[in-house]
Amino acid sequence: MVAAFTALTLAACGGGAASVPDTDTVVLAPKDVVAKVSAAADIGSQEVVALTTTLTGPVTEVDVRIGQPVQEGQIVARVDTSGAQRQLDAQRAQQMSSDVATQNELQRAQQQLSQQQDALNRGLNGRITQAEAAQREAQLRYDDTLATFNHQKQLHEAGLTPEAVQQANAVDTARRNVTLAGLDSVRANAANFIAAFTQQVDGISPVVGILESDQRYTGAQRDLDAAQKAYDASLLGVNADLEAKQRAVAQAFQAKNDADIALEVTRLAVQQEIDASAATVDQAQRSLNASQAAAEVGQSQLRVDIASGEVRSPINGVVTEVLAQRGQPSSGHLATVADPNRLILTANVNEVDSGKVQVGNEVTFTTPSSGLKQYKGKVVDVSSVAAPAPGGAEGAGQAPARPEFPVTIEVTGDTEGLRIGGTAKVQITTGTSKAALTVPREAIIDKDGTYSVLVLRPIDGSDTEFEVATADVTLGLVTDLEAEVRGLEEGTRVIKTPGEYRDRIGQRVTVGPALDAPEEAPAETAEETPAETAEASASESPKGE
Repeated sequence: MVAAFTALTLAACGGGAASVPDTDTVVLAPKDVVAKVSAAADIGSQEVVALTTTLTGPVTEVDVRIGQPVQEGQIVARVDTSGAQRQLDAQRAQQMSSDVATQNELQRAQQQLSQQQDALNRGLNGRITQAEAAQREAQLRYDDTLATFNHQKQLHEAGLTPEAVQQANAVDTARRNVTLAGLDSVRANAANFIAAFTQQVDGISPVVGILESDQRYTGAQRDLDAAQKAYDASLLGVNADLEAKQRAVAQAFQAKNDADIALEVTRLAVQQEIDASAATVDQAQRSLNASQAAAEVGQSQLRVDIASGEVRSPINGVVTEVLAQRGQPSSGHLATVADPNRLILTANVNEVDSGKVQVGNEVTFTTPSSGLKQYKGKVVDVSSVAAPAPGGAEGAGQAPARPEFPVTIEVTGDTEGLRIGGTAKVQITTGTSKAALTVPREAIIDKDGTYSVLVLRPIDGSDTEFEVATADVTLGLVTDLEAEVRGLEEGTRVIKTPGEYRDRIGQRVTVGPALDAPEEAPAETAEETPAETAEASASESPKGE
């Protein structure tokens, strides 16, 4: 600045063209430009597993330390499970006792059912045998009286009228109807008949009482009585002895009918007893199954608790945290294991730069422990929510912390030398431009979003005399130090500090060496942090296209 002022002053006093120091200009030449965002980051793992337990017993062993590699399935810690083992033993003993009692009951029920079914199949059921004997006896009596009557009827065949023959057929039909109605009634109301039959010494009397309440049976019985009465009257007109023998047949039929019904009721009663025994067997089996299932639920949880007494790593990794202490209660978080082969970086980027970062951007970074070695990565996530401000960052009289947005970076390629929990300095490549024409950022004139620069235009093709002029440009890629300009040609000479030459627009100047150049100020020794550099450049830089 001093040199420019001196050159311009001397030129003005001498009456010639002002001289512009060569150091105040830049000649446009194509170059590759890379825009980067710098930030500090923490190294972590994509897969982090917290090893926890629901047990409350004391920790008996801690088999790992922080930083120790572990394999999948390796024991990390042991918890006392003796209490759970005692509970399991007690439940098993109680279950065995309960199972024995239930199984004995089941066996008794199965044995009773088997005996009943076997007796029925072999015809050895006493009640059915007795009822069958009574039915056979009644059938024989009926057959005998009927045979006697038929023999007597043959002796008086000539005296029987056609009407008497029809009446005989009507009696036979009515008797069959009575038998069918009685059996159907028994089968339809088996429970009532069985109860009445088994509660009385003379079992047939209550059975008959129930039958008399059945409308179909009583109707059939009335029809039989009417047919029998008419038939008896016709027979009496032929021969009194013949009529008496028909009455004997009627009585024998009634006895046989009662025996038929009693046999059917007995069979139903026996079958009901077998069904009840089968239900008892089924109930005993269900009770045993339910008892065993309920016991299994409690015991399986105790077995899980006992097995979980050995806390194992579910992955291959490295121990990053150990919270368990020998002798202390174990409930909750015991240790943390992370996979060192799947590393990520988490960087908090200021609000301005976060808008430039996109998923897929390439990243290079270094770490304090690895020196100048560069690692590679790529952006996999840019959070849309700002990171929480550090605790205590905002106090009385302090400005609120500027928002920062977390950026997640996946490490690609070599990971040797990287340590989980370490830090890194990252450079996120947000844009590149090949063969671009660039100027220092301070050379850009920003007027309400319209950009221009001051250029030195040769006069009449001269290489020594120039005219200071304004040239409109559009911006391409903008970095912390320079900006890509479009609308100018290669070789154009641009003034770096337009503020010092705006009053010379339209004047002739020459370009020469700097006069009385001041000594360069010593470089700052304190290293500027990436975040400070990024924020400063972002707040002062013009926007690119």
